[in-house]
Formats: sequence, C-alpha cells, structure tokens
Amino acid sequence: MNKVNTLCAAALLFLSSASIAQVKFKLSFSQETERYTVSVVPMENYVNPQNITGTGQVTIKVPTNNFDPVDIESSLTGMVWEANARNNSPAESPDYDYISFGLNIQGIAYPDYVQGQELPLFSFQNAYGCNGAITLVDNFSDEFMPPNSQNANIGNALTILGAGGEAYGGIEGSAVVNCDPNAVLSAKEEIGLGGYSIFPNPASDYVNVKIDWKGDASDASILIVDATGKQVMTSQTNLAAGKNIQKIKVSELVPGSYWVYLAGNDWKIGLDRFSKQ
Repeated sequence: MNKVNTLCAAALLFLSSASIAQVKFKLSFSQETERYTVSVVPMENYVNPQNITGTGQVTIKVPTNNFDPVDIESSLTGMVWEANARNNSPAESPDYDYISFGLNIQGIAYPDYVQGQELPLFSFQNAYGCNGAITLVDNFSDEFMPPNSQNANIGNALTILGAGGEAYGGIEGSAVVNCDPNAVLSAKEEIGLGGYSIFPNPASDYVNVKIDWKGDASDASILIVDATGKQVMTSQTNLAAGKNIQKIKVSELVPGSYWVYLAGNDWKIGLDRFSKQ
C-alpha cells in the first residue's frame, strides 16, 4: 500500500472508531538541565498499526509576560512539536498567559505506547529563566477552556488509531511544576493528599473513592465529570488525617468514562477516571 493510500486508510479508521480516552499527559521539570518536559503515560499498549498517531496539541498556563518557550526539542522520530499559539491575560484568567504547542507529523508516526510507561513528547526552556510555577492545562477544569473570551482553541489532544481518535485521558500527577526547588508551595500544591484509589473500576451501582489524607481535617467535595467536561455529580466529604473512604452511588449515570476530582475552598486536583457500565 502506498503512502497516500495508507494515510487515507488511517483517516477512515480514526473517523469510524469510537473515541476512548487512553493516555494521560504529564509535565515535569529537571533542575539539572533546566528543561520542562511534556510526556504521555499510556493506559493501554498500542502496537503497529494501532499506534499510528495523528494530530496533537499541548497547552501550558504560565505567569503573564514572564515566559517564552525556546529551544524546543522533539523526542520522537517523525513528530515535531512547535509553539504555535499564544493567548495573553484572558479575561477568565488575567494573571496568566496560555501557550499552545502543535504537532507536525512528518509522514506517519509510530511511537511505542507501552501501558504505564512514560513517553516523552518534547522539552523546552524558558527564555526568561526561572520565573515560578507553570501549569499543564486541565481540559476538564481550566477556566479558559472553550468557549472563551478570545475564541481560542486551547487544551491537550492526541489522536491515536488504537484509541479510536482522541486519546486525552487527563493529567498524570500534579499539573503544576515549579523550577524553584525552594519555592513556597501554594494552597493547591500543599493540600495534603498522600494517595488515593478508585474502585471498583468498571463500576455499575457504586464507586468508592479512598483518600490518604496527610493534612489537617478539612471539608472537601468529590466531583464527578463526564467526558465532555460537564460536572454531573458532587459528593460532600470531611477529610480526616489518615484513611478516608467515600461511597458514591453512580447507578443513574449513563455508561461511559468519568473523571474524579477532589476540591476544597481554594484548590482542585484531578484524581483518576473510572468506567460506568
């Protein structure tokens, strides 16, 4: 099969498959190299031809007028990432600028997607040096996600044949990284979350959210968000130091994928997703 026919076949398969979120995005920073790295962590294994990768986008949220990505280095053969869009101080979040990176595929890309194994996409530096924390945008909770005041198309996306198209499945770890190892943590970063688990998965009638809380006793909310980013359920809880478990009835939810968030008065953090049968 020639290159044109291969591309057409791949496009048809992308369009005909059901969309299933299958990778998590991750942002990290190396003190040694002073570089930020964007990676994905697959939830499934994808082998040829299921690992054919198409379009992609990554958006970061940075302190306004203090961040310009330079020396962008793409990590995978045939996949070139470029900083191609910027939205400064939008009304929804005036203290921040949003920078989006776009994926340029040179032919057809076949990355090795291995379940649970971090796969770097690209890295970059800040032309202004170390200027505090930056955030990997969360498609399900960021205030500037479309529709927005600047008609901007921001957010994270990656199309993988085996995932049936759009493969974004949330964020791995903390969305916030700080280049200063001695920086005072914000309320969002020091919330006291030691660990968590969500079970059973898949769920039919109930889902249990187990939280290892290392902070002081605190009122919080457990939020359930559907695949479109709509909050469909809220469960109030009181977190005590140690192990906490909240049983949430999900029998009335339609079958599909849902994301679980833990939120307090001035913070919100994504936990994980579960499938409703």
